[in-house]
Amino acid sequence: MDRSLFYISFESMSKYNLIRGEAFVSGERVSTIEDSGFTNVEQVITRLLSSLHEDVPRPTKVQIKISNLDKKQTRLYQRILK
Repeated sequence: MDRSLFYISFESMSKYNLIRGEAFVSGERVSTIEDSGFTNVEQVITRLLSSLHEDVPRPTKVQIKISNLDKKQTRLYQRILK
């Protein structure tokens, strides 16, 4: 996966924060997770991408929206799924 495309970090993320991750392919939401226990963005992205169905075509560009629901922060990321 190309990790250099679009990366802005949250101010901070605690394992106690409720985090929502959503993955989009061609503007269509293909996966959603909502959980606590994450300490960084890469953990959220890894779990989100591993939850994608096998029928998602590859290689493809995946847009990722991560929201820290406790802090009301949202950031956008992008990965190439190979």
